Amino acid sequence: MLRLTAGVGVGLLFIVGPVSDLYRSSMGTARVAVTTVLWISFVALYVLTMRAGYRLRLGPRATLVFIAALLVLPIVMLSLGAPGSFAILFVYFVAAAGMRLRADAALVIVVATAVGVGIAATATGSKGDAVASYVLVIVAIGTMMTAFNRQIRVNRELQAARHELARFAVTDERLRIARDLHDLLGHSLSVINLKSELAAKLIETDAKRAAAELADVQAVGRQALAEVREAVQGYRQLALVDALAGAQSALAAAGIAYEVDGAQVRLPADVDEVFAWAVREGTTNVLRHSGAAHCAVRISDRAGEATLVVEDDGAASSQAAPAGSGLAGLSERAARLRGRLEAGPRPDGGFRLQLVVPVSQ
Repeated sequence: MLRLTAGVGVGLLFIVGPVSDLYRSSMGTARVAVTTVLWISFVALYVLTMRAGYRLRLGPRATLVFIAALLVLPIVMLSLGAPGSFAILFVYFVAAAGMRLRADAALVIVVATAVGVGIAATATGSKGDAVASYVLVIVAIGTMMTAFNRQIRVNRELQAARHELARFAVTDERLRIARDLHDLLGHSLSVINLKSELAAKLIETDAKRAAAELADVQAVGRQALAEVREAVQGYRQLALVDALAGAQSALAAAGIAYEVDGAQVRLPADVDEVFAWAVREGTTNVLRHSGAAHCAVRISDRAGEATLVVEDDGAASSQAAPAGSGLAGLSERAARLRGRLEAGPRPDGGFRLQLVVPVSQ
């Protein structure tokens, strides 16, 4: 904006010439005075039109009024007998139109003004080179200012888009951290709670096993702390093989029979990670809500789709996921890979979680 203001100030230096011609002309004193007032009004309107602050405070209609006045004032001054050099004011008119109107409207005005000035100058007996000079300057300045205005608008839109992308990035990162913390802590805290309860029951009857369970609690706590740090820093990459091993340990501690089929299936890294989160979420729900005696995990990769199924024989009604639960976060993870998540009661009892993700062949 500072460069634009400086450009407007420098450009106004060229408008002093017509005033010098005015006071050397043979016009009467009254006409000279009126023309001088109109010239001052023209300069003031031009400056206000080019200053975005004034334009925004007065509104878009004021811009149109100012631009219309910048066209009318030179016509009135020339009609009063002002020297032909006052035709340069039309250059300022097309410059203002180019800076403040849409590109298509501004170009129409530039062409129409150039044609009108050329016809009027020819009709009043101006030389051909003078007519051509005025027409070329009007077209050049008008086109240049229109392009400059378009560039300013594009830069503003680009800056706004960058701010919006930055805002989306921050929001997305917050959601990622919230989702990761929910999934990480939900599973770890469930295991810690389960093992600590088991240790409390065994401490009087089997102190050695109780000590082992408490050692597991400490190990899970340390692992959870490390995982939370990795999640916050964005380094957390969960592997399916680790999730399956963790599920086996947690379910065994709860006395739930565990079965896995397809653990050897090789999957792309992004699919492997989302399946790992699904195993964590599915087995965490089994531990927390189901009261199941058996849990099965099946993994397959057929016909361009990888499928993960986690199902149990517990109480399906108690596993209904509330809004904002881990299943919602898992569904978001799946959607990023164009996958789909289905979760609900099995026809023959129990709960079933199925995640299907397309994979490239």
